[in-house]
Amino acid sequence: MSFGTFIEPYESAQDITALRERLQSHIGCGYRAVSAAGPLLGQNRIFDRIVERIHTLDIDYEDQCSAQYYFDLVRTLRDFNGQFDRVVEVGVFMGGSTSYLAGCAESFDFDIDLVDVSASYLRFAYERARRLYPEAAKRMRLFHGDLPTYVREVMLEESDRRSIVHHDGCHEFNQVVKDMGSLYYARQNLLAVIAQDTHLRGSAKYLNFVDMALYAVFGLDLKFAPIGKVLSQHDPMTSPDQYHGNYFMAGVAEGVVLPMAANNFVYPHPAHAIDHLLPTQEEIAEIHAIYGDDVVMTWTAAAA
Repeated sequence: MSFGTFIEPYESAQDITALRERLQSHIGCGYRAVSAAGPLLGQNRIFDRIVERIHTLDIDYEDQCSAQYYFDLVRTLRDFNGQFDRVVEVGVFMGGSTSYLAGCAESFDFDIDLVDVSASYLRFAYERARRLYPEAAKRMRLFHGDLPTYVREVMLEESDRRSIVHHDGCHEFNQVVKDMGSLYYARQNLLAVIAQDTHLRGSAKYLNFVDMALYAVFGLDLKFAPIGKVLSQHDPMTSPDQYHGNYFMAGVAEGVVLPMAANNFVYPHPAHAIDHLLPTQEEIAEIHAIYGDDVVMTWTAAAA
């Protein structure tokens, strides 16, 4: 399998079991958003049904978004219902958002493309969603790569689709700029961008500035709707953690929805080709060193 292509999910029980065991070490605190979903129930029937199914899921996992964020994600898809036919999920981790997207796919009639640089996370997220919504599995594809590569290889080729891009991938400023900037080349087919962790900060080494990257690409006159949880200044999550110094800013929304009809790209320059946003061979090699899963150096990336 090669970086920059669609891959197949695991089919055999043996492969799926091995995948689950391999990812157990990636579960940190074991946080599950469904445990905090109670106060949100009774407001949206689709969200309620998804939560009910998740409660029955017999698989170890960890979520990275709040219950409020998932609720708002479902509500956002409902609000855009009928205007799109594909959701592109960039950064899947262990399938938190994937599960809610899958739970909406039949009701709102859209397909799902999962995009991640880790083949293992792609397959895990798919398997988690498949167990919850086997009827939605036929709507899902797994793209092994980053967003700029996906834009070039898929969105520019399948130009008859109308997409929403959900971004919860790399939070490093430069990469978010590349990710968002790549959408310029497919802007005619882009309905909206949903970005998560816009309230995230951390040590300078990691440059966690998703919100600043959005301003860099779409300009200072950014039009968006806030979604997700807003923390108070005394919440423990507003203090740096012991690992990477990460923390969440108080009073700032967890995510944003950017309708493209109300926003414009100020970057990249129209004279730039998309190739300057693609990963180099050295960067793909670094991805392989980090994840070490199914990355075969056969894809021709941009020149170093």
